[in-house]
Amino acid sequence: LQEHPELPEASWSIGSIIPDLHGSVYGGVDALTAYAEVLGGSVRAAVETFELRGQRVRRHVLKTVWRDVPVEVAAVLPAAVTVSL
Repeated sequence: LQEHPELPEASWSIGSIIPDLHGSVYGGVDALTAYAEVLGGSVRAAVETFELRGQRVRRHVLKTVWRDVPVEVAAVLPAAVTVSL
């Protein structure tokens, strides 16, 4: 992440059982796309939607492996938006 300071801000956690990296981005489609362009991988939208602050949304997750480390970057986007990379 230090190699790509241009990437949007995200919150990160490291798995305690399986050594993997989980990130949550808040910049919408553009933020998730920026991570996909740098890290590679594919984005999948959850089938289920849920309500958040009065809006129907769904979780989108980028899954990839970066330098032998499994990485997941997630974003919650409006249900009408579907990102496929």
